[in-house]
Amino acid sequence: MGKVSLNINGRAYGLGCEAGEEERLMRLGQKLDARVASMAAQFGQIGDLRLMVMAGITLLDEMDDLNTSLEAEVGRRIGTLQKDHTALTETLAKTEERAARELDAAADRVERMLSMLGPAES
Repeated sequence: MGKVSLNINGRAYGLGCEAGEEERLMRLGQKLDARVASMAAQFGQIGDLRLMVMAGITLLDEMDDLNTSLEAEVGRRIGTLQKDHTALTETLAKTEERAARELDAAADRVERMLSMLGPAES
């Protein structure tokens, strides 16, 4: 188990994490510290708890916006894929029908040629 000390708004917070996750947790802590610093610059030092809540809410708001955008994009792409699938299925069906007609026509030509040759000998 790893341990990390994060400095957020001038205070140290010791946290445990899975082994190998220390660098990631440090990066996330730095991002949170930057967000809290931005909130403190905007609203003043209104208390660590309030600044943390405000930073958390703004981060969650951004995540929610991103999720909404991603869901819309995934929906658009699924719609495009479904249209493409329908078009390809229709093309395949038409191609199969045409191939079957041409095969039938070829079989008819072969039968006509065989009938012109006369009866088959046994």
